[in-house]
Amino acid sequence: MSSSRACVDAFEGRAARSYRVMVTRAPPSTAQKWHDAAQCLVRMGEVRMAASGSGMGGATESPAPRSGAACGDSPPGLAELPMLARIVEQVGDGVAVVDNDGWFVLVNPAFAAIHGCPGQDLVGEHFSVFYSPADQAGPVQQLIAAALCGGVARAELVRCRRDGSPFPAQVTLSLLHDDAGQLVGRVLSVQDITDRKHLEDQLRRLALHDPLTGLPNRRLLLDRLAHALNRGVRHDHQVAVLFLDLDGFKAINDTWGHAAGDELLVEVAARLTACLRPEDTVARLGGDEFVIVLDEVAEAHEPLRIAERVRSALSTPVPLGGGSTRVTTSIGVSLAGRGPAQDVLRAADTAMYRAKARGKDRVETDQ
Repeated sequence: MSSSRACVDAFEGRAARSYRVMVTRAPPSTAQKWHDAAQCLVRMGEVRMAASGSGMGGATESPAPRSGAACGDSPPGLAELPMLARIVEQVGDGVAVVDNDGWFVLVNPAFAAIHGCPGQDLVGEHFSVFYSPADQAGPVQQLIAAALCGGVARAELVRCRRDGSPFPAQVTLSLLHDDAGQLVGRVLSVQDITDRKHLEDQLRRLALHDPLTGLPNRRLLLDRLAHALNRGVRHDHQVAVLFLDLDGFKAINDTWGHAAGDELLVEVAARLTACLRPEDTVARLGGDEFVIVLDEVAEAHEPLRIAERVRSALSTPVPLGGGSTRVTTSIGVSLAGRGPAQDVLRAADTAMYRAKARGKDRVETDQ
């Protein structure tokens, strides 16, 4: 089997051996362990490294040592190894080295901590112990293939801690060759990017949702409307847009204050959502303007029926500032089977202004 094929097979778990390695004597000091490990990495004379310099016993089976210089040899540049060992040990990123069969031969404390086993020596364990089900689907194999082509590859993967809990990680995979150019192992650098992913999710939500009500904003509304119209063309059904504007909202703000006005908008958003099906969309465009997208309209009168239901739901008094107030709304309805989303939205907006002009608290269509 070629070294490249062995590399892929090891990470897929096919080359993994089923045995446990038991350390029968106390490990050396941290500094000595990393120094010894660094020496071995320079020459990779024996990839297993006997647990980074500690004796290993109790193993029912052990991979054969590779040919080459012993770890005790002193290649050029050895004087710099203690500093290198300290850097690798103290760096915040998880760093590990695995041999061609996927077994850990060097693991820094950060790698163990990131994977939920702080203070544990992972040397002698197989890399696949930290696979997650998502990794098995192909991303790991793609990362390995990319590294085999370019020497270094990076990817965001779902990793698995010792207790089985998944976490997102930025993984960098580098190939390790000996002086003869033979592949002797891989170097892994792992960053836990959970916090970064949470921040990205928050920023993505802020970019697509109204911060006050949590409803989709104009950008997300237009995207969903465009998709609904495309589905309508494919499946031969219509889409309805209801454009709502609250009547007299400025007077409520002036009388009750802006905090009370915000409270009212949140209540309106909740009532609108309660009137709709899960597949429909309600969005806030800003101020006191809301838009509803009704997907897969079966009958032409259905949007008018829902518009009247919405108008009735909003007319119920709203508790506000120790008292209550009643709000009405003008609604414009546009029924479309195709067309640009902006045009359909504009037609519903025009119908809404027609409702305002004809006395407010009513529903008008774009026909």
